[in-house]
Amino acid sequence: MVIKVDADKAKRWSDKELLIQWHKGFKGTLLTQKFVKGEDLNSFELQTVNECITEYRKRLIDISWFMRSLSEPIARMANKEDKCTGRFYSLPSMALTLRVS
Repeated sequence: MVIKVDADKAKRWSDKELLIQWHKGFKGTLLTQKFVKGEDLNSFELQTVNECITEYRKRLIDISWFMRSLSEPIARMANKEDKCTGRFYSLPSMALTLRVS
C-alpha cells in the first residue's frame, strides 16, 4: 500500500470541511459536531472548536498518527481474542509474529 498525503489540500479546507473529513473517521466532540451543523456556539465553545480544528488538521496530514489509528483497533481485537491486556499487542499476540530459531 502506498499512502500519499496532500498536505496543501488539507490546509486549504475550510474549518467546516476539515471537521466533515475528520468526522468520517472519528467521532469528534459534541462541540465540533454542533459547529458542523451550524448551531450557535459561545466564544469559549468556539475557541475550543478552533483548538480542535488546529489539532485535527495536524493529525490528518501525519502518517504516523494515521498508522497509530489504524493499528490500535487491530491490536485491541487481537488482545481480546487472546484474552490479555496491553497498550497494543501483549505477549501471546506478539508470539504469533516471532519465530524462534
